[in-house]
Amino acid sequence: MRSRTIKRIPDTDIAEIRYAGEVSYQYRIETLDELEAALARGRIRHLLVNYTSAWPSTQPEPAASQEFGMRLGQLQFAADARIALLNAPTDVASKTVEVVTPGGQVIRQFGDRELAIAWLSGGA
Repeated sequence: MRSRTIKRIPDTDIAEIRYAGEVSYQYRIETLDELEAALARGRIRHLLVNYTSAWPSTQPEPAASQEFGMRLGQLQFAADARIALLNAPTDVASKTVEVVTPGGQVIRQFGDRELAIAWLSGGA
């Protein structure tokens, strides 16, 4: 069984996406649809993507993977937006860096949620 939640971390401008179970690229695209609506409301400047309880789908999805990368690279974040990946699989992290860096977003991989939130909040 898979699931995801998207919610704002209280008293911050950080949205956290938490995935659980097997996560396909098509599922990530559906997440982007929800995230775009939240970004349009303007209350989110930074993003924490938490893969701690998730793992990538083993099914090949070349079209969905390409679509995800294109859509992720086009999200309308603030110019100084930061994206933290928490316990992301290596291939997911590298693909994410590849598509968002040209848009000006800064991205880092973390193994600790509190450190990720501190960095997103402006810490070193």
